[in-house]
Amino acid sequence: MKITPVEPDHRIQLPADWVAELGLEHIAALEKTEEGILVRPCRMATWEEIFADKLPMGQRPSALDLSDVSGDDLLF
Repeated sequence: MKITPVEPDHRIQLPADWVAELGLEHIAALEKTEEGILVRPCRMATWEEIFADKLPMGQRPSALDLSDVSGDDLLF
């Protein structure tokens, strides 16, 4: 077990060997448990991975009904 101070803004500094061993170079996932806090590696995703499972478009484009919209509705 290693002990580290909680710095201003609630920061902690993890030992460098732990960071390298766990692969925490960029971002980490924190999980609050009854026993304390778990720090886990969190892999950064690319935009291609994020949008890989896009919702499919409808079979036909939906028509926008503007019959109830006036010019006043467009004012902010």
